[in-house]
Amino acid sequence: TKCHHALRQAATGTSAPEEINVSLVPLFLVPRVVADGIRRYGRAVREIHVSRTRNHQYTISFERGRP
Repeated sequence: TKCHHALRQAATGTSAPEEINVSLVPLFLVPRVVADGIRRYGRAVREIHVSRTRNHQYTISFERGRP
C-alpha cells in the first residue's frame, strides 16, 4: 500500500525510483541517448533499460533514485 511504501522510505532514507522513458530511437543513436541521459541525471541513474521494438527501433528508460 501507499502508506507502507512511505514508511519504508522513511525508515530506509531512500526515495522511490522514478522512471524516465525515451521515445523510440534507431540503433545507431542508442549510445548517444544513453550518454545524454547519464550526463543529464548523473549519479541519480540507478538502472538503464534498452529494449528492442520492431523495425530496429529501441526504447530506452532510465530509473532514477536518490544520488
